[in-house]
Amino acid sequence: MRICLFFVLLSCSLPAQTISGISSRWSDSFVEWEIYMQPEKARDEEEAPQEEVFGEMKLRWLNVRDDWSEWDFEMGGQRGTIKRRWKDDPSQWELRTYEGDVVTMRIAWAGDFTEWRVTDNSVTLTLKSRWTNQFDEWLVQDSNRGQFYMYTMRRMDPRDWTIEDDLDETVSYPMRLALIFLTVYQSTPKQ
Repeated sequence: MRICLFFVLLSCSLPAQTISGISSRWSDSFVEWEIYMQPEKARDEEEAPQEEVFGEMKLRWLNVRDDWSEWDFEMGGQRGTIKRRWKDDPSQWELRTYEGDVVTMRIAWAGDFTEWRVTDNSVTLTLKSRWTNQFDEWLVQDSNRGQFYMYTMRRMDPRDWTIEDDLDETVSYPMRLALIFLTVYQSTPKQ
């Protein structure tokens, strides 16, 4: 009983963390990504702590074949896969954690890859590209759950992204990762 109480109190006293960005691991390839977290500043600290790597996402069949339909990820201790629902249909994806979480992603309108519906069957969000001809800004604006905004650090350069995550706690990390994955996948060349 005392051990459980200790961990509850410890988790309440730790500062929260926010997903702050994603960058391609290599400057000439989009098959491996590092996800960054910005720990919140503690009350007694003068400056915010430095960003740190929180996870990664990479193409499953690296150096084996040119197959962009399967990815592996690790984020905050959770691991899993992201796959196209059907190999020849890029309009439907599924994220599965090894703990059993499932998030589905599908385009909102036939043939339009600028708007996506993302759901874990309890929360549904709509992810949209801000522009239809330029894919370096994506956002979720939900009156009940908050906002999620991703944009490139340099215009028209999809290697480095800033994430402004103001979604509430009802949106799980797998859901957030699905939003990040869709943005990166739709915005980068497949090489």
